[in-house]
Amino acid sequence: MNRVLINSIGIILLAFGISAIINTILHAEEGLAPILWLSYICLILLAIGVLRKDSSLIASQICIIAIPYLFWNIDFFHYLINGESLFGIVDYLFKPGELVGKIIGLQHIFNLPLSLIVLSIIKLKRTDFWKISVMQIVIVFFITRLVTDYEKNVNCVYHNCANFDFGLPYELEWFLGYAIMIFITSWFLLKIFYRKEIKNKK
Repeated sequence: MNRVLINSIGIILLAFGISAIINTILHAEEGLAPILWLSYICLILLAIGVLRKDSSLIASQICIIAIPYLFWNIDFFHYLINGESLFGIVDYLFKPGELVGKIIGLQHIFNLPLSLIVLSIIKLKRTDFWKISVMQIVIVFFITRLVTDYEKNVNCVYHNCANFDFGLPYELEWFLGYAIMIFITSWFLLKIFYRKEIKNKK
């Protein structure tokens, strides 16, 4: 039963990830920069992690998306209830525009819960998964800066995607923000899902 559930979740995540890439390619006149969005990258890697039952890969992606997705969902449901954004994150979703991209964007709602369900089943086997998270955000930051522009602001690498900041040089703010989020999320994941292998003493 658990195997069917895990595989089903993996297929759902993979389907949304592939759909995001295909949709971006079909709108190539707008550029391929959106493929570099961390949410799409994490979605594909989560799908691979789930289908392979790789708890470290799953946890590393949760470390990157967990807190940003919590803010996204707060902003989304605040908009639904009050008719206006709280943080300015989900405004794009309620503006006139292409429908398929908006449907794909709804993966922010279920991506994290589904990933946590899988992690609760297979449990964490290692404690150093956060290293994958750190390497990933560093690589993605520099690649995004190299191949995208200020106007598109993919991964918010040029300026804050929300309507607040902390008054620091933005590059420092970006890396510091992700470092804090990865640290906090990895701490919670270890507390909740880490299963230490106990070897029988002879």
